Amino acid sequence: MKKKDALVGYYFNNNLMHSIKGDKSLRESVYNRERAFNVVDENIDELARVWLYLLLETGAYRLVIGLNNTEVRLSSVFDPLNTEVHLAEDLLSPEYIDFHFNKIALKEKSQLIKRIYKLLEQDDSFEILSPQWQQSLLERNQKMGQLTNINDLRFILENIPKLRHLEGYYLRTITINLFNSTVSMSFNCDGTQIMSHKNFREFIEQYI
Repeated sequence: MKKKDALVGYYFNNNLMHSIKGDKSLRESVYNRERAFNVVDENIDELARVWLYLLLETGAYRLVIGLNNTEVRLSSVFDPLNTEVHLAEDLLSPEYIDFHFNKIALKEKSQLIKRIYKLLEQDDSFEILSPQWQQSLLERNQKMGQLTNINDLRFILENIPKLRHLEGYYLRTITINLFNSTVSMSFNCDGTQIMSHKNFREFIEQYI
């Protein structure tokens, strides 16, 4: 029996584009709910530049940005199994940024991730994996290239304000992952769009 692939798994998929419908009651009540604005909305352009800086020039490789609750969850190559939680308004402070986020170039961050996975391959625990998983991870790690296309990443961050300012169905949460070059967006209708960085431009051109 052919095994079904995960929507986002250990492999890379530049053609990823998938829509998930959420709670029908939330979808149908979108226009009956009054929208509330917060500190993220008031500073969305500046915050988008900060988030881009974190991904391009610090150890951050994944951001989960809560635009409604102002929570920003971050994963860093310097502490890869941990998830940091920051408030969006704190990220507006240069002193806060300098203290919490160590700088590293995107190219070196990519190489560090490769070295981390190389260590895993050499660890005894790697033998616990099934032969299929071992082979799949070895092949993926060998082919692992640049974390993301910088122009694609810039385009994603530049369009967060537009997606947040939409009338009706607006952006509620966005997850940007450099490692597998995916972006996942949840909207106030409870629907989710998951796609590769490469396909984000097509999504914007089609729906915005």
